[in-house]
Amino acid sequence: MSIDWTWLEEKVLLRKLTQEERKALACLQEEQFAAGRKIITQGQPGGMLYILRSGRVSVEESDRYEGRINIANIEEGGIFGELTFLNNQPTTADVTASEDCVVYKLSHSDFSELMRTQQQLAYSVFTFILNHQSRVIQSMRLRLVPMLRQIKDKAAKLPLAIKLLPVIFILLYILAFFYISWKDFSY
Repeated sequence: MSIDWTWLEEKVLLRKLTQEERKALACLQEEQFAAGRKIITQGQPGGMLYILRSGRVSVEESDRYEGRINIANIEEGGIFGELTFLNNQPTTADVTASEDCVVYKLSHSDFSELMRTQQQLAYSVFTFILNHQSRVIQSMRLRLVPMLRQIKDKAAKLPLAIKLLPVIFILLYILAFFYISWKDFSY
C-alpha cells in the first residue's frame, strides 16, 4: 500500500497538498498491524506521531492501584502518541490494534525538518494535533464535571462531626507537638 493522499488531505490536513508538499511528506511511514498486535509499548522511546488510517486501537495504561486501565479507543482518523511526539519523551501507555489497522507514522525528526522547510505543512499537522487535544480535553471535562458535582453533593450531606474531624485532628496534632516541645525544653 501507499499513502492515501486524498484521505490525508480530507481527514487530517484539511487542505489540498502541492506536489512539493507531497514529496516532503514522503517521510511518512505506513505500517499495517493485525488485530491484537501491540503498536506501542509503555516506556518505549517516544518521538513518533501515529495517524490511524483504518481500523481501531485501544490505549491502555498500567496503574499500580487498578492494574490495566483502558484510557481510550481510537478509530479511523484519530491520532495517538502525540504527546511523546512533541516532547520526545518515552511513551506513557500501551496501544494495541483492536482490529486490523493501517497506521501512518511521522517521526519527531521528520516533523522538525518539515518545520524548517515546509512551514505551512508543519502548521497543518500541528493544528491537527491541537484540534485532537482540544477534543480530548473537552471529552474529559464532560466526564469529570458530573462526577465532581456528585462528590460535592455527597460531601454536603456528611454530618457536621465528620466534617470537623480533620480540623480536630490537626488541632490535636499541633497541641501534641507544642506539649512535646515544651516538655523537652523544660528543665
